[in-house]
Amino acid sequence: MISVFKKRTRRLKRLSGFSLIVIILGLAGSLFSQANWAVSSSLTINSGDYIYQQRTDNYYLNAGLRYSAQKWTVSASVPFILQNSAVYQQEPISFSANGHGMNNPTTTTLSNNLEAGIGDIYLYGEYQLWNGSLIAPSVVMTTQLKVPTTNRLTLFSTGKFDYGLGLALRKWVKTFNAFAEISYLRIGDQEEITYLDPLGYGLGIGKFFANGKYSTSLYFKGYSKIIQGVDPPRQLALGFFTMFSGKSVLSFYLIKGLSESSPDFGLSSGIDWKL
Repeated sequence: MISVFKKRTRRLKRLSGFSLIVIILGLAGSLFSQANWAVSSSLTINSGDYIYQQRTDNYYLNAGLRYSAQKWTVSASVPFILQNSAVYQQEPISFSANGHGMNNPTTTTLSNNLEAGIGDIYLYGEYQLWNGSLIAPSVVMTTQLKVPTTNRLTLFSTGKFDYGLGLALRKWVKTFNAFAEISYLRIGDQEEITYLDPLGYGLGIGKFFANGKYSTSLYFKGYSKIIQGVDPPRQLALGFFTMFSGKSVLSFYLIKGLSESSPDFGLSSGIDWKL
């Protein structure tokens, strides 16, 4: 029962990581609305107890590619994942000769377990349905697809396709911009595991400085229930951006998890190059 429960919650960890990737792809892409081809790289570190009693540290090194046209954008990202988690091990206790003949007692020790691998491929797309007006926001259709890199559940891959469709609203007012989104995510079920397909929702605000050279944003992302009895992922991301000569954007994020299935905290730094 415990192993099945861990398999269930492992999907929530990856979903939290995917939420941040989508935030990075969406916000960085908005700075390069007419960038055509661009490549990106980012390092994300998050840490938390999740629903367990031991802390788990996850490191994501993401490589991405994006193409932007006048009304649409397509992005792809694949993470290299390094996970450091605490595990319990049982070891036999050694006795002197006068203890011979006794049962073989064991002692439980706590040690770190470090594993690495390639995660699933994430695809994200946007299409602008309406450009907006002086008062009304622009309307954007969003799509997302997760392509598994294996055909079974592992530490780094869910082994199943996930896909989603959503709408986003964006509005610029002088040097401020606000954005909101809602989406439906279809999650592929595992053996012995059935997920509830959640609604995703997000809300954010941004501010530009020095004619757009610097900017900051605050973004909240959450989901409806995915597993019965487990609080779904919710997190808050504070982002800082710096543009260099119109060709690249350096980003830095502070992340705070707001539920038991999200990391307690995280850091992310990345760079986006216009080709």
